[in-house]
Amino acid sequence: MSALEVHHDFAPLAAEWEELAARAGSGPFSAPGWFEAWWEAFGRGQLELVALRRGSELAAVLPLHRRRGVRHALTNWHTPELRLPAADAAARAALAHALLGTTRLPVAIGMVTAGTPDVSDLKSAAAAAGMWTIVRGIERSPFVALDGSWDEYRAGLPSRRRRELRRRRRRLESLGELRLEVRDGSDRLCTFLAEGLQVEGSGWKDEEGTAILSRRDTRLFYARMAHWAAHRGSLRLAFLRLDERPIAFHLTIEEGGSAYQLKGGYDPALRAFSPGSLLIEEMLAWAFARGLRTYEFLGADERFKLDWTSSFRERLTVQAFPRSAAGSLGWSAYAYGRPLAKRARDLIRR
Repeated sequence: MSALEVHHDFAPLAAEWEELAARAGSGPFSAPGWFEAWWEAFGRGQLELVALRRGSELAAVLPLHRRRGVRHALTNWHTPELRLPAADAAARAALAHALLGTTRLPVAIGMVTAGTPDVSDLKSAAAAAGMWTIVRGIERSPFVALDGSWDEYRAGLPSRRRRELRRRRRRLESLGELRLEVRDGSDRLCTFLAEGLQVEGSGWKDEEGTAILSRRDTRLFYARMAHWAAHRGSLRLAFLRLDERPIAFHLTIEEGGSAYQLKGGYDPALRAFSPGSLLIEEMLAWAFARGLRTYEFLGADERFKLDWTSSFRERLTVQAFPRSAAGSLGWSAYAYGRPLAKRARDLIRR
């Protein structure tokens, strides 16, 4: 016998949820600590943690918030991906059907990954409930499958790129000692995080206001998240140092056989030496040496990521609209209004 619960606070579910996510192998971004950090920084509206319980067992969880007449997943552009932690396929499908079969509000689930059961179950549940649905791609996140050895992978890169990396490495090494340093946050976390975020925010990111340190909410989120990840042993603060000077930085989580590169940056004064690319090279070698299965670049398919791989994961938003006046209005706005707005924007740009 299963029942749907809605909680408005993390505390009553946190311990069971953590255990469920670990048992399901759904990754760090499905754990309650990740969402607590997200909600503290970005949360608006009414928190709704939708949980499916089978008897006394917590079987599946979907964290939502209700805002402006829509139930949204706790995701935004700082969310790498969303997976629904579930005890099994039946629990995941049951939660989707129970939620979409009873909601009177539109539901928007962002950052789910194409081809996963999460997407198919949400679409199936929406169809069963007679809802209008829109599924749209929002970004393609490159990743490297760490098959074989580092030497084999590196040999597969274009020879011109290998030569260029060697040349730039030699030029940097002529200026001092070049080394990789990876910190796990167990010692002097605040000091190393602050040092890394200064590098992440240097140059164009700071000028355009996209650096972590440029906004209060992003500063809060990444600080809170880093402490959470350090506590669970997953945080990796990676520095490429020239002598003691940090010239490139990655904020990474390592968990479940994958390295997730959340944020990164480099010293723009050394742009000609490509310190960002050299740190990626170091981190890929590090990931191979640790026996990881994948290196996840996350975010969009930017050119510097595609220098290392042609594989990507497509992130989607699944939107479901009930067959009501409000649902019809919402569906029409997204189905027709957004494409019209995009075409108008493209015309203006041209």
